[in-house]
Amino acid sequence: MKRIFTLALALVTMLVMQAQNVNVVNSQNMTEEEVQEISLRIKQKVDEFQRYVQDMAEKNNIPHKVKMEERAMALKLFIGEGESYMATVPTSYGTTEQWYPAVTMGIIKSKYNKKYRSHIPMKDYLRDLIKRSENPNYRYKRIVMEAADAVRVDHFSKVKDGEYKAVAHIIQHFAGYSAEGWKVYEDYTSKQIEVIIHRVEINTPDGSLITHWEILLGNIDCDDIW
Repeated sequence: MKRIFTLALALVTMLVMQAQNVNVVNSQNMTEEEVQEISLRIKQKVDEFQRYVQDMAEKNNIPHKVKMEERAMALKLFIGEGESYMATVPTSYGTTEQWYPAVTMGIIKSKYNKKYRSHIPMKDYLRDLIKRSENPNYRYKRIVMEAADAVRVDHFSKVKDGEYKAVAHIIQHFAGYSAEGWKVYEDYTSKQIEVIIHRVEINTPDGSLITHWEILLGNIDCDDIW
C-alpha cells in the first residue's frame, strides 16, 4: 500500500509541476508554443529510449542481433552516442571546446535494507542488460522495464545562443517473474534525465526559415527506489 501511495503521489507531483514550465522557460526567450513543442519532443525521446530498454531486457522473443541493433539506436539518442564527446562551452572570453566523459546510467540497488547508488557508462549498462536477458541462469525468467506515463520536464536553462538544457523526470518500473509466471520482485525508481536542446534554423525552398529543435539525452541519474 505504501508503494502504491508513493507512486501515485510522485505521478501527481509530476503533473502539477509540469504547469510551471512556461514561466520558467519564458525567461529564456521562448514562446509557450515552443515550450510545449520541446517538452513533447523530449517525452518522445524518453519513450523511445524506454522501448529500446524493454526490448533489450526481453528474455525470449527478440533475437540477439535485433537487441544489438536496438542498443546502437538507443545510444544514438544520447550526446556522444555512448562515447566521450567535445562540446562548445561559453567563457568570459567567448567560447572554448571541452571534452566530456561518456554519458552514464545511475542505478540504485537495495540489499539488507540499505541502498547503494552507482553510475555505469550507458553503453556498458545496455550491453549488460542484453547479457542478463540472454543468461539462462539469471534469476528472473521474464523482465518488465517500463516508465510511467507521466513525464515531467523542467529546469530549462540557456547554455548559449541556440542551445538549452532541461531535465526530464520519470518513474521506472522493474518487475521480475519466475518460470511459472509469478512476480518475484518489483520496484520503482525515480530517475532524472539530462536533456540537451539545440535550436536549428532551416531554410525552406520559398526562402523562409523554420525552427527545428534537436533533442539529445544526457546522463541519467536516480534519487530513490521503493
